[in-house]
Amino acid sequence: MIEFDAVAEQHQKIDGMPLIDYLPVGLPIYLLTVDSLVSEKRNLMPVEEFILKAVQGGVRSSADVVGILGLGDRYGARVIESLSNEEYLTLTPQLALRPKGVAVLSEAGERQIFEKAISLAWNPLTQSVVKTRLTLELGPALALERTLRLAPPSTRLPALIDLPLEQLPGNQLRDGEQVVRYLSVLRRALRYIPAVLLLYARGKGVEPLARVAIDGVIDHPSSDAIAKHEMLPRLGLDSLFNRRSGVMAVDQRVKPLNILPGNGSLVDLLTLKSKLQLGIAGLERQDSAVAAAKLDAKKAELATVQQQLEQIPVRSLLPFEVPQLVDYALQKAKREVLITTTLPVEARLTPMRQLLLDQALKRGVKVRILISDRPAEDEWAKGPGLLLRKLNDLATIYANLDVSFLKDTDRVVFEVKADDATLGVSNEPSLGLRSREPLARAFSGYQLSGAKSVLAYTHSHLTMQALGVIGKIKIPAAIKKKDLASPKG
Repeated sequence: MIEFDAVAEQHQKIDGMPLIDYLPVGLPIYLLTVDSLVSEKRNLMPVEEFILKAVQGGVRSSADVVGILGLGDRYGARVIESLSNEEYLTLTPQLALRPKGVAVLSEAGERQIFEKAISLAWNPLTQSVVKTRLTLELGPALALERTLRLAPPSTRLPALIDLPLEQLPGNQLRDGEQVVRYLSVLRRALRYIPAVLLLYARGKGVEPLARVAIDGVIDHPSSDAIAKHEMLPRLGLDSLFNRRSGVMAVDQRVKPLNILPGNGSLVDLLTLKSKLQLGIAGLERQDSAVAAAKLDAKKAELATVQQQLEQIPVRSLLPFEVPQLVDYALQKAKREVLITTTLPVEARLTPMRQLLLDQALKRGVKVRILISDRPAEDEWAKGPGLLLRKLNDLATIYANLDVSFLKDTDRVVFEVKADDATLGVSNEPSLGLRSREPLARAFSGYQLSGAKSVLAYTHSHLTMQALGVIGKIKIPAAIKKKDLASPKG
């Protein structure tokens, strides 16, 4: 699955407009298998070309041709006979080029026509063939990751005459092959391009600007096509955008604390924090002494920025910061970490976060992961179910790990708490995706720092009653298929 949180952080502003929400989506693609007429250039073997050129130069006797080229009599006779059978030469009364032989020499090869099945990716949003190589996913795979899939605006396929004959993506054609004409569409299959829907605030009372990023790059044709086909309301950009899924609930929990979010240099600090994190991620992929030195310097600078942010009692969070709160909590907590979330997904409970979790548990930190929703039956064997099994395995090793299901399955506010020092509260689950309403909505989130504000929130919203659970996770046993071939006893 794509690292959609990193993509959002990379594009946190556009033309001065701040990012106010993002979510992973699947853009529809029809994978077409098209029966086609293809021409292929057949290059002559060197010995065939030399024989034809000798005849073209005036040699008329088979024996003379064989002698000039220094070929064995039997081998030379077989090649000349083959050229005659393929209508390049006439043997009697003397050797002479036929029209096909003249043509193959003038074109340095011969073209043959044959049928071939070719795969094309048709984008129903932009009504065009995708000419670049893309990662395509099956619908069920995205469903397991709880990714919102966009329905094609139309099932109409292009006219065959409108399909491009050149610049086909991938290794569709061998050297020398060229598509002459498309004959028919043999079959089509619906696939999806993993992408990120990015929403930017254009001003109070104005509909957000929507952009789509593919492979980390904003794709303007797809973005414009989504708006053109009026798909944005179906994605959640409607009158409920600013009131959906906990937008107001988060503010209602934080405002009674009577501590307003900090301002002043906050924007500059958050911008610097993002730049440092992106820079660190890039340096960690390099293997050199110079990169290691720069990495240490940037990590030290990031630690300073983090300390400055911690001194602000309550500050607004940026949407992509929520998963990062988990990293911070697991690294900094000395006593306990509390995480309320939806079902974990691989894009957020990454191998790196699993490592941080393991390290925190080894330090003796008590970690509670409380999950609001439930796995569907088909999610136990794949997707979230696999992650739950990993967490369950850890819980059997570490008594200080508690993974449980919350009684409140309609939860729309989620927290990440480290000791009584910091607490993040937002309407975005830190380890999962929004499941109650998997639609776009305005993001609302705050980070509380210091015992006073953290304890005030904890006593109001993180009590045992508020965090009522139904017990530890119970993973169903794997279903074993019966051996149908075994004899009946």
